[in-house]
Amino acid sequence: MAVTLTGVAIDSFSGGLGTGFTVGYFLGCLVAVLAVSRRALFVAGIQPPLIMSVLVPMASVIAGAGLTAAAFSRSQMISLVLPLATRFPLMLTTTLVVVAIALIRAFVLEPRSPRPVAVRRQRAAPAHARR
Repeated sequence: MAVTLTGVAIDSFSGGLGTGFTVGYFLGCLVAVLAVSRRALFVAGIQPPLIMSVLVPMASVIAGAGLTAAAFSRSQMISLVLPLATRFPLMLTTTLVVVAIALIRAFVLEPRSPRPVAVRRQRAAPAHARR
């Protein structure tokens, strides 16, 4: 998220989301899936659509397409959703790459070790049962 926000900050000087956001988003998601532990691979795999669906509309609001008196008008909703729809190929590509890396890490590079068989505790027979 921090790398993507850095890309948003770089692009804030130009007034819209551009190359800084695209590179920051892709690299941030890639670094996240490579840096997390095996237990957190699921979270890293689902984060690209979540980040995109939060940051792009938020950046659109901040950049000026923002909320006005008619916050829920049709044109206002379109101005918030259109940037998200135009970046769908980026989100799809990033998600597929991240999920592929997560699956490779989970099943090929770091396979789960077999669980040890539970050792049954030998209980002594009760005193009345011993002969």
